[in-house]
Amino acid sequence: MIIKNNDYPVRVVEHMKGGEGQFVIEDILKPEEMHEKGRLFARGTLMPGHSVGYHVHEGDMEICFFLSGNGTVTDDKGEMIPIGPGDVNIVEDGQGHMIRNDGEEPLQYLAVILFV
Repeated sequence: MIIKNNDYPVRVVEHMKGGEGQFVIEDILKPEEMHEKGRLFARGTLMPGHSVGYHVHEGDMEICFFLSGNGTVTDDKGEMIPIGPGDVNIVEDGQGHMIRNDGEEPLQYLAVILFV
């Protein structure tokens, strides 16, 4: 199966997890296509000043691979860590994080949420 770029279903979520602005989600795989191994494989986009609010993962883990743009990840210890292209944020079961675009261009990343 091949899914062409930009043929993914697109969702726009206002104030994702209590964050600021909009989070654009391009669902690369539907949850049922992940064979009960996870619930999300998507490309996410945050415009400058927008964020995904702080949230804790319970029963799953998330891997965020940053493709373009710059931002900040706040981890479950409250540490604010600058991120950019090629960086990875791994959030284990029971841990939390927040992602904010504090750059001047869109922040895009691949997000994978797997069940543990």
